[in-house]
Amino acid sequence: MLSKSIVGLEMDSCEIRAVELKGTVKKPEIIAWGKIPLPAGCVKDGRAANPIQLADYLKRLWESSRFKSKDVILGINNQDVIIRFASFPKVPEDKVRNMIMFQAQDFIPVPLEDLQVDFVVVGEKKTEEGEFLNVILVGARKRMLQDYVEALTSARLTVQEIDSGMMAVGRSALVSVNRNAYAVVGYNHDIANIMIFNKGTLAMARSIPFSQSSLWNGRRSDPDNMQNGAVIAEILIGELRSSIGYYRMQGQDDIEGIYLIGIPHIKDIIDRFREAGYEVSILQPYSDIPVKGKESTPLSFKAADYAAAISLGLRGLEG
Repeated sequence: MLSKSIVGLEMDSCEIRAVELKGTVKKPEIIAWGKIPLPAGCVKDGRAANPIQLADYLKRLWESSRFKSKDVILGINNQDVIIRFASFPKVPEDKVRNMIMFQAQDFIPVPLEDLQVDFVVVGEKKTEEGEFLNVILVGARKRMLQDYVEALTSARLTVQEIDSGMMAVGRSALVSVNRNAYAVVGYNHDIANIMIFNKGTLAMARSIPFSQSSLWNGRRSDPDNMQNGAVIAEILIGELRSSIGYYRMQGQDDIEGIYLIGIPHIKDIIDRFREAGYEVSILQPYSDIPVKGKESTPLSFKAADYAAAISLGLRGLEG
């Protein structure tokens, strides 16, 4: 295991971000990292719109960043990834998967034959009707997944696993925050993710593509456009407000903290949150993971900028 390395990879319409890790989950080490800008139309709203072109940029990234491993854990964050919360009757462990897959269609508004479906058991509960498993269902459209696999295969990379980019960010929050109930606002150049955790469990999750907001008004994601940062802030604040309002209506515990993680414009966006009356902190996950050669390279490395990619890589080290 100490010689194994794997690359956590995620992207949006503006750039690809990747981190190579080796070692074990308990003792990981970052040995390479890098990002590369993408041309307009290569990735659109989190989908591989041009797999052939994307493959070319993946090859360039591997060469410039000197990644050794060709094994990839891919994170995807778009509207073709469906996340639902559900409860199922508790059954023996060897029957859980079959039961959940048999009943999953009751919770997902898309034919299951169009999706790749997986799940995570996040807890149990007892009611007057019996014992139940609390489950997070994750479904992804097969056609969208195939486009990504085509791009990575053409770049001579091996997809070991495909994960939800939002869930990857959520895991980075779980290892960073020590509070009872808190909200995480994660975002990239294309999409906002609002997550609320309670007692170490994901209690609520929403994804909002910027392109679907009337505030976005046809603009293209641009990390250098400060006006985009102002619009992103307004979208995030509005969605956070409605998410917390809905959460409180369910009679849940009070939110003890709000954490922001994302790119771009994060410092300006956090100022706008505070102007709107929200006391927020910038999430800084994985800053304790050793980084090989960090002191000797001119390329600055900030773990928070690669949080999703690191989270994905750590999942790959579990195998």
